[in-house]
Amino acid sequence: MAQQPQGRFRRFLPTPAGRIFLILIAILAVFATYAYVTAILAIPTILLFGLAVPIWAGLKRPRFLALVGLAAIVAVAPLASVVLTQEVFVPVGTVDSSTSLLESNGNAVMQNATVSPYAGNTSTNFTWTVTVFPQNVPVDNSTPYELFLYVSTCPGATDNTSNNCAQPYTLLWVPSPALPANATQPYNETFHLKIGSTGIWAWQMGIYTRNTTTGKPFFQLLVGDPNYNGIEGPIVGSFTTIYLVLLPTIYFQDLLFLGAPFYFVLLIYMLFKNRERRKKDALKRAPGPVPAKEVAGGAAPAAKGAPLPSSKTLPPPASGPPAASPAAAQEFNCPKCNAVVYAGEKTCWKCGAPLPASSS
Repeated sequence: MAQQPQGRFRRFLPTPAGRIFLILIAILAVFATYAYVTAILAIPTILLFGLAVPIWAGLKRPRFLALVGLAAIVAVAPLASVVLTQEVFVPVGTVDSSTSLLESNGNAVMQNATVSPYAGNTSTNFTWTVTVFPQNVPVDNSTPYELFLYVSTCPGATDNTSNNCAQPYTLLWVPSPALPANATQPYNETFHLKIGSTGIWAWQMGIYTRNTTTGKPFFQLLVGDPNYNGIEGPIVGSFTTIYLVLLPTIYFQDLLFLGAPFYFVLLIYMLFKNRERRKKDALKRAPGPVPAKEVAGGAAPAAKGAPLPSSKTLPPPASGPPAASPAAAQEFNCPKCNAVVYAGEKTCWKCGAPLPASSS
């Protein structure tokens, strides 16, 4: 009784409604994994719901399996782009510079750096603020004497030759007014900038101090994201604008991370299925002895030790048109046991009786 619901469900899946249900489940499962977990884990998800489950349900045709994969790949990118666009509009918190002793005295020189507003349009005048702590400079360094703001379409870029992005990209470089000389207390610095282009921008700040022994300048940045060391923002444009910016990138990642593995595994599956089918076809075509009971009009095999039936009791040779296949045209019945034998054989494979010379 416990197996009946599973059986009904498995019988439901090959129906037209079941196939639609299966495609929808594959789309939703891959979308949830891709958008809320990671694109890497979406690979086993599409293999499970796009290949394993349909094959388990008996839907083994490569055309249908390819359709399930295509539906998931095509549908996931637009759905995931909605979620990722919403995430882009979530403001990033304040950031600081490093607290390493190589770059400070254990407390960050730049603290609470942020941009406001986080999202706007091409006419918005964005404001960046940061608090500078001159007392936190590294040992044997002077108080900060220069501060710069970098705003770019390339995350973390502070010049026009970043290895993170293909050139050319947009970089807006803004110096601050002269910093207070010999300051010993924290002070705030502010930048104002109007960005005239829509898109997802990134920013960074850099500050200079000078080694009092060597006289060489020392430059350090804020601690941004772990990949590019950039801080996301500001977002310039509407939700629809940013969605259309992200969609081509998501489609490319979708095809790369989902499409390529899925269709590669499907190709391997098709090769194994074709190999299995060819093997079965070869077994069907292969000649071999046929049991007497399967021969039309043939007599049942004699029991062990029983006398062989005389030729008078055997049915007369079948007459009629020649057999359809070449293999069948070379077959005839043993005159003693009625087993099917082949031209060229000297003795019967079943009873060992000598065969007429005409068979060769």
